[in-house]
Amino acid sequence: MSWQPDDNLDLFGLDDSNQHGPAQNYVSTGAMGANRYNHAASSVDTKRTTLPSPCPQDKATTLGREVEPDTIDALPPEISEPFRPAFATYLTHTRYGVHGLYFHGQRQPRGDSDPEPYDVWICGPLECNAATHDERNDNHGLLLRFKSPYGGWREWAMPLHLLKGSGEEMRGELLNMGLRINPDAYKLLNKYLAQCLPDERVIAATRVGWHQLEGGRVFVMPRCTLGSVELSRRVTFQSEYGTHDDYAHAGTLASWREHVGNLCSDNPLLILAVSTALAGPLLDITHRKSAGIHLVGDSSNGKTTALEVAASVWGGPEFIRTWRATGNGLEGVAAALSDTCLILDEIGEADGREIGATIYALGNGTGKARASRNGTARRPHRWRIAILSSGERTLAAHMSEAGQRPKAGQAVRLLDIPAKRKYGAFDSLHHLSDGRAFADHLKSEVTRHHGQLGPAFIERLVKEHRDLAAIVSQFTDSPKFATDHPLQGRAAKALVLIGLAGELATEYGLTGWREGEALKAAEIALKGWRTFQGGVQTEHEQILVSVRAFIERHGDSRFSDLDGDPRHTHTVHNRAGYWRDQPEGRVYLLTNDAMKEALRGFDTRRGLDALDSAGWIAERESDKRSVRVQINGKRSRLYAVRPDDEGDEYES
Repeated sequence: MSWQPDDNLDLFGLDDSNQHGPAQNYVSTGAMGANRYNHAASSVDTKRTTLPSPCPQDKATTLGREVEPDTIDALPPEISEPFRPAFATYLTHTRYGVHGLYFHGQRQPRGDSDPEPYDVWICGPLECNAATHDERNDNHGLLLRFKSPYGGWREWAMPLHLLKGSGEEMRGELLNMGLRINPDAYKLLNKYLAQCLPDERVIAATRVGWHQLEGGRVFVMPRCTLGSVELSRRVTFQSEYGTHDDYAHAGTLASWREHVGNLCSDNPLLILAVSTALAGPLLDITHRKSAGIHLVGDSSNGKTTALEVAASVWGGPEFIRTWRATGNGLEGVAAALSDTCLILDEIGEADGREIGATIYALGNGTGKARASRNGTARRPHRWRIAILSSGERTLAAHMSEAGQRPKAGQAVRLLDIPAKRKYGAFDSLHHLSDGRAFADHLKSEVTRHHGQLGPAFIERLVKEHRDLAAIVSQFTDSPKFATDHPLQGRAAKALVLIGLAGELATEYGLTGWREGEALKAAEIALKGWRTFQGGVQTEHEQILVSVRAFIERHGDSRFSDLDGDPRHTHTVHNRAGYWRDQPEGRVYLLTNDAMKEALRGFDTRRGLDALDSAGWIAERESDKRSVRVQINGKRSRLYAVRPDDEGDEYES
């Protein structure tokens, strides 16, 4: 196709007539190409463009700034003939057509005639401000600044790999964000971006959360980077999806505090939920991977309302996810929300056969190892995340229904907290008439005031110099949280961390709560968890409970007296072993298969270690933990087990 100046149609429906005055012909210094040899455009913009800045508080974050012609100090009187071939971005209408990125080319003449110039409109105003790459010098990209016909300037750190092939993915994202693109000139757009070599370089963070730089640490979010001004200008968020942003915002911090935060006061579960959402940024600082709670209560008692209030810390009600997802899907979500909070509603929708492994993965902060298309190992997802969940059943009940045995490690990674208070999940209704009206009012308020508390909390946190890990340990050792039980100690430490997050936000003047309310809510949660859980069992305790239950369940049907007269002994089907009485008490002699059945999936060696350390192995031969017994003229090796009489301490 032969390009002519008249080929540049007005795609925006605007009249080009009388738009060619000098004031309307401003050329962006960041996109005018002066190199006539490599067809490239310089992307240095030292006068107008600024790199990402921290999020402002109590006002909406602006992704870009529109520059009107009358604000330019020294507009050129007219646009001189550009070098050819070259790219240039014009911010207003020009003699070439509508504003935007152009390619100024020239055709080779036939015979002795002069070269014939031509001009192609490529897209709306577009500049390349900086080159990006991560801390490992991978994930290279370009920091683009562009303008749609109906809004202000926007920025996107575009991964360079989106230019592969025809660049359709890249153009799709730009179109989705409002940039108009000439469908017949996409190769020129690809060429412009491929040849951009900006002098400025910034670090591209490919995940949300804390990033350590030389000189300090910053917290990266999709719209902004929080930290010192100097450090925040050196980092930007880079994503394949330009409009992907879970961290929506509405209202102001002051309005959230007035309309949402104040209503949480005197409501321990609401304070606990908000504090959990704030605990994510503290995980790295206190050297933890996760902290999670699961609100358990009847349907329609206010659990979901508590989740929506917690979600308002970082975004709108859409910040809440559902348990109805695969483990792989939740790994991806956790990685995208690293150092903040993963909020999951209704555990009953999760697959009970997979949820145990999912809890381990979320708590450990590492996803599955996967192979790339060429067979090499891909870097797994990594995250640090606070987890807030809800449901009508406990984690253990949900797993047991699916035939899975709950483990102690899962129970302390997601703490079951009873969500039964005076009015459903609430203690104080403030000025509302009943629990339903209070829940509906909160649901309405969080849709208008959200996404402000989290960034404001981080802005204060980056200036925090106290040893928060030591403070967590100090409170964990206090009488209200101290315990001799190791797993209960882990639960207490997680709840202290959550309570500390709420107390810090209150100290910073962000919540509207009274001092001490957040830690009091954590203390109430710990008491509720202990009562609800009956004391979480270690693997050692689970083994003893399992073996005792097996013997009590089958003692009269699958065991018989070893020394009894066979003629007067009942017939035993599916025999598990024998018993014999001794002065110290009855000893049960279990076959190897019966022992495996009694251990309910625990490794036999691990089970025997627990039985031995508890003193339940009644007889042994030398270094073995079994004994040979003569039965009907045949010697068999059996495990002699005598449960103690103090099993109640292990009961759940």
